[in-house]
Amino acid sequence: MRIMRATWPMPDSPEEADRQNLPVRRPLVRVLRGEYVHPPVRAEIPDLDNLAAVREWVSRASGPTAIDLFCGAGGLSLGLHDAGFRVLVGADADSASVTTHSANLGSLGYLGDLSDSRAFLRQLRSWGITRVDLVAGGVPCQPFSRAGRSKIRSLVDRGQRPAVDPRAGLWRSFVEIVRGLRPRAVLLENVPDLTAWNDGAVLAGVCDSLTDLGYRADAMLLNAYDYGVPQHRSRLVIVGIRPGMTFSWPDTAERATVRDAIGDLPVVGPAQRTEKLPYGRPGSRLQKRLRQGVVPIESAWVYDHITRDVRPDDAEAFALLGQGQTYADLPAHLQRYRSDIFDDKYKRLCWSGLSRSITAHIAKDGYWYIHPEEDRTLSVREAARIQTFPDWFRFAGRPSERYRQIGNAVPPLLAEAVGRRLAVSLSEPSRGRPRGPSASARTALLDWHRDNSRQIPWRHSGSPWDVIIGERCLGRVQPETARRLFPEVAAAMPEPQALVCSADEVTAHLRGLHIRVGLPALVDIAQAIVDRHGGRVPDSTDNLRELPHVGEWLASAVAVYGWGRRTVVLDHGSARVAARLRGESRCGRWQARIDLGRLAGKIGPDAAFNAAVEDLAATVCTPTSPRCAACPLKRHCVSASAGERLAGPARHVASALTSASDAIAGSGGDAEEEGLAVCASS
Repeated sequence: MRIMRATWPMPDSPEEADRQNLPVRRPLVRVLRGEYVHPPVRAEIPDLDNLAAVREWVSRASGPTAIDLFCGAGGLSLGLHDAGFRVLVGADADSASVTTHSANLGSLGYLGDLSDSRAFLRQLRSWGITRVDLVAGGVPCQPFSRAGRSKIRSLVDRGQRPAVDPRAGLWRSFVEIVRGLRPRAVLLENVPDLTAWNDGAVLAGVCDSLTDLGYRADAMLLNAYDYGVPQHRSRLVIVGIRPGMTFSWPDTAERATVRDAIGDLPVVGPAQRTEKLPYGRPGSRLQKRLRQGVVPIESAWVYDHITRDVRPDDAEAFALLGQGQTYADLPAHLQRYRSDIFDDKYKRLCWSGLSRSITAHIAKDGYWYIHPEEDRTLSVREAARIQTFPDWFRFAGRPSERYRQIGNAVPPLLAEAVGRRLAVSLSEPSRGRPRGPSASARTALLDWHRDNSRQIPWRHSGSPWDVIIGERCLGRVQPETARRLFPEVAAAMPEPQALVCSADEVTAHLRGLHIRVGLPALVDIAQAIVDRHGGRVPDSTDNLRELPHVGEWLASAVAVYGWGRRTVVLDHGSARVAARLRGESRCGRWQARIDLGRLAGKIGPDAAFNAAVEDLAATVCTPTSPRCAACPLKRHCVSASAGERLAGPARHVASALTSASDAIAGSGGDAEEEGLAVCASS
């Protein structure tokens, strides 16, 4: 038995603890490592050392093919498999996960660091895989989640890890693999907090990169419980499709409860370590679904229904909790942590409700997942059931490794719902030019803008530096004033080097023109451009965002107006336009980017489109008293058509906006020659 020793003497009673302001001595619990499970390997998987056999196996693959990057245990792959895909490869850096994936999915397993995309692509080529229909994956989400950021900060403060998590850049490897394989579709999932990570730069980078490769990108926050998964779990799903293809997000399904998922499993106590237990009969629809695929000889048995031991004080606490109660409901003498911070440290699940989101933290303790009736935390099989893994699916490793794989996985039923829509997209013949009215929302907007442009001068100069100095110095003045002053401003500092070399003189000159806003920041930007990029404004949005005082909005503006890129330039005004089109008083900035990217049509959000949206927000779609009668988008706008703000469901694009972009989904043309709509986030 391993003994966990405290680093300071701990009192034996609550009274003594209060007197010394120390925690109470915690009773020890036995540490049971548990059995290491080796799932049986499918006979059809070829020997990876026999390249001829592997290539023959690959050549025989039928149906739409896919690979799963950062595959984990294979929740995403299992859902895709059930949707009709043949998942050829599961790739991950975790040995137990690759073993689990390969054994259950019958796929080739790649164990390695996917930050080296070239090595992975070389391996695929040696196996005879040069093209697939779908590249899917879930880039490690820990750097992007709230819990991940908190943990990273604590480790950085203790000097146990670098300040920059290298996993946060793994999405670039994902994109490079997409570039190498050129699939017809792309599927990427992550935590919802990705939309806020680095002010949305990561999501913007993913979507911009997919667009640069010729995909039309769309993203949606999906709640797992809307697809039959009995837990509170949201995932951000990004889908990229080739021109001529259509894709629609899946409809919701019947909800399931905790009882629907685990109510049929045998009653067990803490520290139950028998891997194979007798099983009765399934009752609910979900239970029957999760028993499908169990071979007849195993139909009377269930595996992995093993549990942790419980400390005596935990057992006392568990016994006092009713269904739905949490740590805050315990008496004070059983609260080892501050109840104002850890008010949900314990959580007893409800039979009739949803579970908390099953996360990788369940590998450390199960306090968030106390069984609805039994005084213990969830078993491995119960956690897998709540994630909607079927009972025939076995997990490799010791119990803690199995818990971790389950917590990191995409719920298979959620993945299947998205996968079925992707399978339909891939099976339908590509459509040619859009049918229907010739005047799209984009056309109406640009027609209006030809007569109503504010004529902001730096938008048309074709100079990235002009965009920076124009927005920093004159972005907040009236257009007439900006047009009058901009030539003199541009002449005073024609390039970053000129500003760095004569900063004081330029600053004095501009102040003589009554320009004071943004000057110190502009000097910092110029200095960084000179020091880091040899005086040339970088053309990479990632590099632009890394400049001082350059956030997501200015980086996008420089990319669009200075470098001719196609992305959404999102500020308060354009976000307001998107929200009103949707019929809401406001919507998430990432959602606004997606909606505006969709509205931009097959050409995408280029300079003309972004300028038109900005000018529309400034002159027509104003914060108060918008002039809806003069708006070129009024027939596409839910707010205008209703005459008041309408609260539309946050997960669906408003029907009017969707109808305005029907033609976009079916647009044809060559992806390499014709820009496509892009989504991004901030």
